[in-house]
Amino acid sequence: MFPAGIYEYVCARTKVMDAAFLEALEARFVQIVLLGAGFDTRALRFAEHNHGTKVFELDAPTTQEPKLEIIRKKRLDIPPELVFAPIDFDREEIFEVLTRAGYQDGKMTLFLWEGVTMYLSSEAVDSTLAFIRKHAAPGSQIVFDYIYASVLRQENRFYGEQGIFKTVAKTGEGWTFGLEEGEVEHFLAGRGFEMIAHYTPTELEKLYLTEEDGTCHGRVNGTHCIVAASLQ
Repeated sequence: MFPAGIYEYVCARTKVMDAAFLEALEARFVQIVLLGAGFDTRALRFAEHNHGTKVFELDAPTTQEPKLEIIRKKRLDIPPELVFAPIDFDREEIFEVLTRAGYQDGKMTLFLWEGVTMYLSSEAVDSTLAFIRKHAAPGSQIVFDYIYASVLRQENRFYGEQGIFKTVAKTGEGWTFGLEEGEVEHFLAGRGFEMIAHYTPTELEKLYLTEEDGTCHGRVNGTHCIVAASLQ
């Protein structure tokens, strides 16, 4: 049983990330980096839209290897633009791993950071943003989701908050990073990024779960937001 609103949130998040991925392909970005790709399938699903953009899937071998095994069992074709870049996040630097995989320093790049920031320390978040700032071209973009900092304090202010917090705690890998409401634009500006778009749970409901006549087909879990930003 999913915590209230989390299925709806993940569906909406997929739509936002898909749109960013397709827009980068349309704009002929040099490369796309999936930071903690997990079982993401965008490079496969949108292969016919890709006309030369390199896609790097960065993740731990314990996640990548099972994914590759599934791809082999399903006899799916791996697009020539897709590169799997295994990394030990505790011991290896992102830039070094990506460079070995063929990443081009200082080029126009989209970074998708999906379902990751809330499990990191603030230092790890800053380090990743610093890597992008140093090794991507101005105008490069990042799209990521985050949780409200009040969720970490268990203030239970949002729809579905109590259920999702308990579910995450049971996994043994709890949430550790969040941003205060209204803080994200300032947070990004201080790290060299300009906010392009910000999707609150209410906005996600309007965009993806509400028909023109106002009929809403579900509520989005209120703990998460999604932000898109451009490197200045």
